[in-house]
Amino acid sequence: MIALIRGSFPKARIRVRLDGGFSNPELLAFLDGERSVEYVAAIAGNAVLNRKAEEAMSYARGMAGVTEQTEHVYGEPTTRPNMDRERRVIVKAEVACAEGKAPKDNPRFVITNMKQTPQWLYEEVYCQRGEIENRIKELHALEIDRTSCTRFWANQSACC
Repeated sequence: MIALIRGSFPKARIRVRLDGGFSNPELLAFLDGERSVEYVAAIAGNAVLNRKAEEAMSYARGMAGVTEQTEHVYGEPTTRPNMDRERRVIVKAEVACAEGKAPKDNPRFVITNMKQTPQWLYEEVYCQRGEIENRIKELHALEIDRTSCTRFWANQSACC
């Protein structure tokens, strides 16, 4: 697919966003080998990542204790994730607060080859993956079944 995109749009920037189910060493190695392909991929937390994120989590807990609202702090723990080579890891150290419930730690981790700030990468690049999924869910709310035609209106079912 990358070759097809490059063939049709040679100057296009290619950016890949992956949720944790797709983050595996083979795919990340492939993406690392592709020239000018940017990626942001979620990875599951583990004991090492959680330990490295503890300073940011502690800070987020302190902020949530004061504001009594969900707080998050972004950072870059220096670590080598359980992968085949060293990669840039970003943490979103979040403490979620809900009325009537105890605050809950919710650390999230992503791997990237991009250079921007951790907060910008997480909020403006990685989280946009979820926004695309929301648009697809909206189409399902319109009772859309399959999209055989490339034109939007051709795929709307006649309801009502």
